[in-house]
Amino acid sequence: MPELLHSLKSDWQLAQHGAMLRVPLYHQLYSVLKAAILDGTIPHDAQMPTEQQLTETFDVSRITAKRAMDELAAEKLISRFRGKGSHVTYHYTPKPVRGPLVGMLESLIDMGEHSIVRVLSIEKVVPPVDIRERLNLSEGDYVHKVIRVSSNEEGEPYAYYVSWTVGISRAYTKRKLESTPRLNLLRENDISLTKMEQVLSAKNASGRIAAELDVEPGAALLSVRRFSSTESGVIVDVLEALYNPERYQFAMVMGID
Repeated sequence: MPELLHSLKSDWQLAQHGAMLRVPLYHQLYSVLKAAILDGTIPHDAQMPTEQQLTETFDVSRITAKRAMDELAAEKLISRFRGKGSHVTYHYTPKPVRGPLVGMLESLIDMGEHSIVRVLSIEKVVPPVDIRERLNLSEGDYVHKVIRVSSNEEGEPYAYYVSWTVGISRAYTKRKLESTPRLNLLRENDISLTKMEQVLSAKNASGRIAAELDVEPGAALLSVRRFSSTESGVIVDVLEALYNPERYQFAMVMGID
């Protein structure tokens, strides 16, 4: 319990410096506890900290601690019994993001709308030779290169992306990329993709990518290279993606003629 309380207090202190600072104390405490339950930090059937422990750890009143716990009970995340304490009733089950191999374009947009995107860099560069050849560019031609990380709705990172795109002229900023599915931004740039080809393989995580995807260096990752073309058949976008296989799966549907 001491280690759990220390971890929860760290999350609480982070909330104190963010937007959560503007909400009531009981809701701040409730949010920290709820997040720990939903992500499995406090597992099913585990005993919750007592109101007294919450009061002492977070330096809040007993009323604040009780209201936070009451909110968790009202959402059926915990059960409360006099004399027995409070226990977690929520069952945490990891839910891998599922990526499509058919019906791809619209499904990828839908997946993007339900992911948290963090842009690590965006720049206009001369691409390496292999990318230049795929995009049929001349030596010295520039493309937009973006590196970003996508997380699921619980905030767990599942994908590391590097994209190289031809024909970008507007609305391709860090803010837009973090708030709008990238494929929608391509459409805003009059880039209409009609075909995507993917090559799947495996790759070991480098130190930097391992840190971004919350895995050990050298861990096996699902590697995908995606080549997207317009109706004319010209490839205008190359995407290199690395996925944490514990949080991301590809879904495939095959028919028999």
